[in-house]
Amino acid sequence: MDYRQIIAESWSYTQKNKRLILWYGFFQSILTTTVGVGYIAYQIFAFKTSWIFDNAEQSSLHQVVYFLWDFIKEHVSWTVPLVIAAIIFGILYFLYPTVAKASAIQMIARNKNHQQAGVGTGFRYGIMSFLPLFEYHMLITTFSFFSILIEMSFVVRNLGPVIFQFMLPVFIVFMVVSIMLTLLFTFSDFFIVIDDKPVFESMKASAKLVIAHWQSTFLITILMIIIGVRIVIQALIVFLIPAIVILVSGYIATIALQVTGVIVGFVIGFIALILASYLNGIVDIFSYSVWTFTFLELTSEKEVSARESVSVRDVAPAEESVDENLPMPTHDHEKMAQEQSHEDQQYGGHKNL
Repeated sequence: MDYRQIIAESWSYTQKNKRLILWYGFFQSILTTTVGVGYIAYQIFAFKTSWIFDNAEQSSLHQVVYFLWDFIKEHVSWTVPLVIAAIIFGILYFLYPTVAKASAIQMIARNKNHQQAGVGTGFRYGIMSFLPLFEYHMLITTFSFFSILIEMSFVVRNLGPVIFQFMLPVFIVFMVVSIMLTLLFTFSDFFIVIDDKPVFESMKASAKLVIAHWQSTFLITILMIIIGVRIVIQALIVFLIPAIVILVSGYIATIALQVTGVIVGFVIGFIALILASYLNGIVDIFSYSVWTFTFLELTSEKEVSARESVSVRDVAPAEESVDENLPMPTHDHEKMAQEQSHEDQQYGGHKNL
């Protein structure tokens, strides 16, 4: 397997398919990045009001709910449109990212196999894999690395440092298990989308594929590093957006009207959100391409069981490797030398004829 070629082909394919980036990378990234920014902003606010920094009398959740209730009472006319917009956004957030990933994988796999497949074709086949893929994502979210970090932050904020130190070994074990399961289930999405397998059968097939192709560990490591770089970039951007909005809004509010600071902060935050979503969309499509090309190449290799027989030509390399690594007994060497001498004599006689 040529690792560099796979990565180079994936990047070239990503650059050539702008519509793929737009529909299945950029739009779904707007939803996920917005939710990520909101969630990180809440975590920052929660830590700020916790015993670590402020030791506020009221919890962060109570303050958020109180703020929203006051906003609704002061802007009653905005309540219904905002509620409708929030419901639509929530539906899109829970549905579209999964559909986009399945559609992107279908389109990339079909193009790799020289099929004429565009955005519409990918969506038509990708939506058929929505339910099992959504079920799988809900399942793995429970032991994802990010979920464990959120649980750790909840414990340290609400239960105190003593309980956190007591539970720290448990969190470390969960993190190690999470990394191992993430590696084993690397190809589960592709078995679900491309091969149309059930969820648990796909997880089993993914673990078997990863273990069977242990010689491709270096490739998998590179791919995991790529995913790690993507996560780091996304995390930095997610942390950067609320920081910029808060700093700019606070600074302008101190030197001008509060409404002006809010408007300027909103505009800057919106621009940063668009740029971050587009960057994340490119990285997502590139990541899908790398994993899809790798999956197709690994699954195309036919595995031979110990019960199957193969031709002598296929066995020869294996025998040569065994002869090089394992020294043969002395009597075996002598026997082979005698047989070779006998064959040479016969061959010489025929040649003289």
